[in-house]
Amino acid sequence: MEEKNQALRSLTRRRFMGGVMSTVGLAYGSTGLSQGSAIKLQRDRFGGHLGMKFAATGFFRVEHDGHRWWFVTPLGHAFIAFGVNHYHAEWWAQDYNRQHWLDMFDAAEPFDEKWNAGFREQALKDLNRLGLNSLGMHTTAPMLTNPPGNAVMPYLAVYEPLRLSHYLGPEPEAYFDIFSSDFAALCDAEVKKTVAPYANDPMILGYCMADCPALTDSEAERHRTTTWPRRLRNLGEQAAGKRAYVNFIRERYPNINDFNGVYETSFTHWEDLLRAENWRSDAKPSSLFELSDNAEFLLICVDRYYSVAKAALRKVDKNHLFFGDKLNGNTDALDGYLSVTRHYTDVVNVQFYGRWEEQQAMMDRWSNVADQPFLNGDSAYTVPTATMPAPYGPHARDHAERAKWTRDFMEQATARDDFVGWHMCGIIDTSKTMIGKENAQHQGIMTTSGNFYPEMESVIADLSSRLYEIAL
Repeated sequence: MEEKNQALRSLTRRRFMGGVMSTVGLAYGSTGLSQGSAIKLQRDRFGGHLGMKFAATGFFRVEHDGHRWWFVTPLGHAFIAFGVNHYHAEWWAQDYNRQHWLDMFDAAEPFDEKWNAGFREQALKDLNRLGLNSLGMHTTAPMLTNPPGNAVMPYLAVYEPLRLSHYLGPEPEAYFDIFSSDFAALCDAEVKKTVAPYANDPMILGYCMADCPALTDSEAERHRTTTWPRRLRNLGEQAAGKRAYVNFIRERYPNINDFNGVYETSFTHWEDLLRAENWRSDAKPSSLFELSDNAEFLLICVDRYYSVAKAALRKVDKNHLFFGDKLNGNTDALDGYLSVTRHYTDVVNVQFYGRWEEQQAMMDRWSNVADQPFLNGDSAYTVPTATMPAPYGPHARDHAERAKWTRDFMEQATARDDFVGWHMCGIIDTSKTMIGKENAQHQGIMTTSGNFYPEMESVIADLSSRLYEIAL
């Protein structure tokens, strides 16, 4: 066995070195790496490794080559996503940095023609300097991703039929009756608006839905919202979701009296439950039985949510990967519904903030369940400052330690056979004076005026240059 493993390692090394010594035929040009950089790194124009060749389909996909999972670029080359989140154009136009960027872009006001052109040019320069190759799902800068096919580099697009992202603070009404025909129509309308124009865009890695939606009871308490089980059970008898709930409950309880005993109700027949509106308070479960009922019905709800949403997507776009929601690995989200979502997604898109040892334990636990590659879609290591006293992510004592934690995670994770990338949180600092960031901030790789933290720039550039060597 050891001889076989040594032979495989030797073969893998030869494949990698063969790519390093090959001749480059394509470079990023105006929408990515400069030709000189592409030649130096031996990458195709999407950032893929030329030494690993698969079938080219014209769009990003995933493939397991017998040794590990890969993204595959439209040109058919192995790809590991190493990118960044939070290219929100408005973060360059805050009270504390607006004038700096107006001067830098020689613009009269934010988002005018010069500002947009300058922003795109600076972003491309910064991303090339770091060696990053993709933009995460948290990108609201149209000048970086539009028009279709002209993105500065590959990116995750958002298809969000329901506005369930946790940061939106969804109201109960957001938990739409996914069993109704209206939900299918809603998905079709969203696809027409946000997906159809990009159906043939080769720069899209794939589509994501909501950002860490609160779906389980524990997540609902954390974000002060509701869940599908708690919402749908209180609808009227004409609601498809209410009928689905009652049918589920009837299979869980031998008779209505057993149900009454758990829920402290006095229904005479199941039809009484079907007709009852707002019969139960929208609160955390009062017993383990109710908790279990909610958890099991949630799986049915999530299955319906994903099946209808994906079917609508595929009517218009059969080309791109489907990532589903970005799941919150720091809560019980994975326990709650990964066993369902994996049947619909191509990649496990998870947000997990933690040191390498914690990340490793999470992926070890779920790799066999998912049988899909993992993308860490949003996480970071940070250093609190006077203007960023509570940045998201584990807090390091200084940027040297922050850089070390970054290196440890990326080297160890990329060496796994089920890991296909990391989108860091994020690119630019925010401040506690920014609206919405008073209690928690995003720390970037650079300051609010665009100065890179030297330790972070060095480690990211190094990791980027060795990305495929680490992966192999």
